Amino acid sequence: MSKTLFINGHIHTMTAPEDVYSCLGVDGETICYVGNAPGTDYDNTVDLNDRHVYPTMTDAHLHLLYTIVLAAASFNVCEITPEGIAPRNLVGVEKRIRSYCRENPKQKIITGNQYIISAVEEKRLPTRQELDDWTGGRAMVIYNIDGHSSSMSTGLMELLALPTEGHNGIFSGEEHEFMQGKVTALIASKVTPALLSRGIANFSNLCAHYGISRVCAMDGNEDENPDRLTGLLAFLARRMDIDVRLFPQYMTLDRAEQLSPKLRCPRAGGCAAWELDGSVGSHSAAFYTPYADDSRMGHCYYKTETVAQKVAYALRQGIQLSSHAIGEAAIDQITGIYAAASRLPTEGPLMRIDHFEFPTRQAVDTVKHLPLAITIQPGYAWIDKRYLHSYEQFLPPEIIAQQAPLKELMAAGVCLCGSSDSPVQSISPYDQMLGMVEHYLPEVSLTPYEALLTYTVNGARMLGELEHSGTLEAGKDADFFTADWDINRVTTADFPRLCAEEMYVRGRRWRKKQGTVGELLTMLMQLPHKI
Repeated sequence: MSKTLFINGHIHTMTAPEDVYSCLGVDGETICYVGNAPGTDYDNTVDLNDRHVYPTMTDAHLHLLYTIVLAAASFNVCEITPEGIAPRNLVGVEKRIRSYCRENPKQKIITGNQYIISAVEEKRLPTRQELDDWTGGRAMVIYNIDGHSSSMSTGLMELLALPTEGHNGIFSGEEHEFMQGKVTALIASKVTPALLSRGIANFSNLCAHYGISRVCAMDGNEDENPDRLTGLLAFLARRMDIDVRLFPQYMTLDRAEQLSPKLRCPRAGGCAAWELDGSVGSHSAAFYTPYADDSRMGHCYYKTETVAQKVAYALRQGIQLSSHAIGEAAIDQITGIYAAASRLPTEGPLMRIDHFEFPTRQAVDTVKHLPLAITIQPGYAWIDKRYLHSYEQFLPPEIIAQQAPLKELMAAGVCLCGSSDSPVQSISPYDQMLGMVEHYLPEVSLTPYEALLTYTVNGARMLGELEHSGTLEAGKDADFFTADWDINRVTTADFPRLCAEEMYVRGRRWRKKQGTVGELLTMLMQLPHKI
C-alpha cells in the first residue's frame, strides 16, 4: 500500500479546538501522521491548497429504507421557503395532489411527504374521502412532517386490509405508529431495480456531499413477520460504501438478535415499535398536561414495567438499545428505568435516548450522571420557530421553555449525538448544527465547534468505535473530508451553505455514484462487511 501526504491544509483533529495542524499522512487505509513536520517517507503528495480537513461525520438517527427508496418515489405536499409555507389550505393541497397524479399516471401508490398540519388553515390532514376525490380513487398516503400521523385513501386502506366503515382515513397515535411497517412494505414492494439503484446512489452521493461516511439506520417492522424487507436492507447495507450501523426496530429483542451475526455488535430500537410516545405536531408526545389548543393529552405507549423488562434483557444480552422519547412523560419513563438499572455500559456502545426534546428538570439531572447517549435533531425546532409555529400553537409556554438544555448537557460530558431523522428532515448535518448554535432557546445554544463534535467524536463514542474513528489521529481510520470553511469561525449565516469539497473513506477519495443498474449489480457482488 502506498503512503500519501496531504500538505498545506488545516487539519482539525477534533481533540480540542486549538489542535489544528498543516499535514496529514495516510498509509493505506490508516492515518499515520498528523502534525507540521512529516518528513519525506511518502509515495504521493496532495496539496490541500489551504483547505480545512475534518473527520467524517456520523448521522446517528435516520430511516435508511425510506430515505433510499420511498422518498425517491414520493413528493412533498408542502414546501418551506424563506417567504413561508405553501400551500396554506386544503384547496392548495388539492391542487398539488391533482397535479402530481396527472404527471404520474402509472404510479401504483402515491406517497405525499411533509404535510404541515400547523401551517394549513384547517389544522388537519385530508380525509380518505377527499383523497379518493383528488386522486381519482387511487391508493395514496400522506404523512405529516413529523412522521407521526397520516391519512390514507380508501384504495390504500383496502390494499392494507384495514376496515374503512366509519373511518375517515386519518391515523395518529398507536393506530398510526404500529402499522407503518405494513405501509412501508407495501410501497417498497413496487420498487424496481432501476429505482433502487438510483436511490442508493442519490443517498450515497448526498452523504459524501455533506461529509457523512456513516449512518445509524433505524429500520425494521415489528408487524411484518418474516420481515423480508429489513433482511433485504441488511443485505444491501453490508455492501454499501457508506458505512451503516443497523438498529432493528423490534420490541421483540430475541428477534432483533437474529440479525446480530451481521452487525458489529447487537443492537435494537429506534422508532416504530420502540416509540415510547409520538410527536408534538400529531399531539401524541406524552406530557403531564393537555396540549394548549385542545384537551388532548399524549400518553406513553407502553407500561413502565414492559419497557423495564426489555431494557433489563438488553443489558443482560449486551444489546445497544435506542428508545424514541419526545415528551416529558416518555423521557421520565426511560430515564427512570435507566437510573434504576445496574451495570449500564460505560465503555463500548452506549444505551441511547433519541430526540429527548422536552425533558423535565429531573430527567436532565438524571442523564448528566448516567453513561447514556442522547440523539438530538434541533434543526426541527429551528424550522418550527420560524415557519411551522407548531410549538407556539400546540404547547403551553412553560413546556416550550423546557426544551433540552444542550449547553448544560454538553458541559456535563453527556454524549450528545447529531442526527437528521431523514427523511423527516433533510440529511444535511449543517441544518441540525444551525439548530444547535441558533437554538429556539438562545441561552442553551452550542458553539459551532461543539455542534460538529456531536457528529464526529460523539457519534463514534456512542457506537463504541472511538478507538478507530471520530478524530484525526495516528492509528485511526483515514476517514476525512475537506472543506473551504473553518468550524471555529463560521457564523449562523454560513451554515446553510456548508458542504464538503471531497471525502476520503479508508484513505480513498470518494467517487460519485452514477445510479445505474450495472453499478448496483457490481455493488451486490462485493464481499459483505459487518454493519
